[in-house]
Amino acid sequence: MPVLSVVSVPPLNVPSFEEINSAAFQGTIEPVERVLKDAKIDKKKVDEIVLVGGSTRIPKIQSLLQDVFDGKELNKSINPDEAVAYGAAVQAAVLTNQAGNEKTQDLLLLDVVPLSLGVEMQGGIMAVVVPRNSPIPCQKSKVFTTAADNQTTVTFPVYEGERLMTKENNLLGEFSLSGLIPAPRGTPELLCTFDLDANGILKVTAQDKTTGRKADVTISNSTRLSAADIERT
Repeated sequence: MPVLSVVSVPPLNVPSFEEINSAAFQGTIEPVERVLKDAKIDKKKVDEIVLVGGSTRIPKIQSLLQDVFDGKELNKSINPDEAVAYGAAVQAAVLTNQAGNEKTQDLLLLDVVPLSLGVEMQGGIMAVVVPRNSPIPCQKSKVFTTAADNQTTVTFPVYEGERLMTKENNLLGEFSLSGLIPAPRGTPELLCTFDLDANGILKVTAQDKTTGRKADVTISNSTRLSAADIERT
């Protein structure tokens, strides 16, 4: 028969709680710093700091957040547990053209690319064409060339991810552009265009600027990483 016993454990105080969770607390600050860097915004130009999620009530998290913004006062006018719902309601109003309020009628809500999109170059290196956080829809291009003399076909493996080496990113698909005129390596100019529509459908096209020959591939959302996968990258 199982026997229960009482173990003498000291009560958990604030310093101990903060020490035990220090890594987790610091982990909440890293996305904030990354967003500022991606947006190329000076933290001094941030107007309001809104707390989102019940865990932001923890004093240590608030303290760390204030440190990032040099002691700027946090905006606590919105219930952290309801902040996401507020945002969802505003977005729903905008999407259904029901935002009659002056404060919302000029809002423009854009989806962005969660992970950079690009192609694999020689050596397995990722060449980014569409940077992370680019607004959707978007179209961006980059010129590539051949890696060997007299090369008549070039393959374009398409990836998403933030790692330098493609083996650590997610392969979305690939296609080949053939019929190139034999020439010394580095001579042909191959224009690679990424066209991402509002539904997340990606079309990648490569065109030989000399002959006009084209090849392309269309990639649906089903092959892209899920929100949970992106969170783990």
